[in-house]
Amino acid sequence: MDQRLQARVRLRQLPDHQRAAWLDVAEEEFRAFGFEGASMNRILTRAALSKGQAYYYFADKGELYRAVIERAITDLSRLIDAKPVQPESVADYWRQTAALFGNVTAILKQNERLAKLGRGIYRETAAQAATTDLLEALHARFQQLIEAGQTIGAIRKDLPLALLINMAFAVAREADRWFALNAQELRPHDVLALNHRVFSLFIAMLAPSDGGDALAQASKSSKD
Repeated sequence: MDQRLQARVRLRQLPDHQRAAWLDVAEEEFRAFGFEGASMNRILTRAALSKGQAYYYFADKGELYRAVIERAITDLSRLIDAKPVQPESVADYWRQTAALFGNVTAILKQNERLAKLGRGIYRETAAQAATTDLLEALHARFQQLIEAGQTIGAIRKDLPLALLINMAFAVAREADRWFALNAQELRPHDVLALNHRVFSLFIAMLAPSDGGDALAQASKSSKD
């Protein structure tokens, strides 16, 4: 196990209150100054940590930032009550998937803390590099979503699965980036309406060509 992974294990083994106290200080710094502008020395001073202690648990600033973002993703998952999509029909698959996407958008519109952390990732290349493995984990969950849709007949099968997943994930990431950087300027109702229209693009891109009637009904239900 390399040093970064060892440090992550040690961090997870800390008492919850101790880990939270350190991450709270780091999160405030990253939210205020971004990844590049954040000062490790300021964080250590406010958290009453020596450099030896810090690097025992974090390895470097990128690892500390990654820990903050990992916690934010966990918090978001709890708020949206994220569960695997388990559809009973094609229309049900799209209703559940639309609800998932809509809940993420609604929560991030309401929760400025999580929204600001999300914006920070998209604004800095170094922040994205520090969270590469977290993005890979999201890609794996997205793959499970696509595979579940194929199993029930909601997702097309005329393209290689890996290509379909990568294309869809790239679109989802671009939509997420746009909402992260622009949604704060829109009214809540307009954000959800825009989310619905964007989701209709996913239906059009991913659904089998003969699935129009069921998908139209699913799209209507998700909007209602």
